[in-house]
Amino acid sequence: MDTESIVLGLLMSGPKTGYRIKTITGKMTTSYNLSLNQIYPALRKIEAAGLVKKEVVFQTGKPNKHVYSITDKGRRHFFESMKAPSMPFDYQLDFLTRAFFFRFLPEEEIMTRFEEEIDSLEEQLHDLDQIRSTTEAKADENGRFVYNTIVAMIQMLRERYAQERARRMSKPQA
Repeated sequence: MDTESIVLGLLMSGPKTGYRIKTITGKMTTSYNLSLNQIYPALRKIEAAGLVKKEVVFQTGKPNKHVYSITDKGRRHFFESMKAPSMPFDYQLDFLTRAFFFRFLPEEEIMTRFEEEIDSLEEQLHDLDQIRSTTEAKADENGRFVYNTIVAMIQMLRERYAQERARRMSKPQA
């Protein structure tokens, strides 16, 4: 799903600032984390297309707040984007890309890379576990589905990497 459609989807539930959109994608949608460098250009683009409107809220002592709301045209565009076929699964996992080139590294360095990646996945699972009760209490069934799928994918990667690490540890040394 493209950034513009994600932003429109988040605005479907009500007006938001770019920073609020960033907060939601960083903490709640677990499957897609947008940066402010993606959000603000997308907001400018969809505003120019008439899909959202911007309201400037003047504030004293701090920068003015820009609050975005979806327009009727934006709602129609969002619903059309939801009907589009899903993009193929993106296998672009940095660790797997690096693993392709492990043949150039000494075995002890490869083992270190596996250990660090497994630790990183454990940390991600820990972070997700910290929001489990909030997700279960506040998310709808779709949010819970996304959360549980992300957790299952990270667990699967962790287990696969641990299996490969164990296989490498048990093979005879040359």
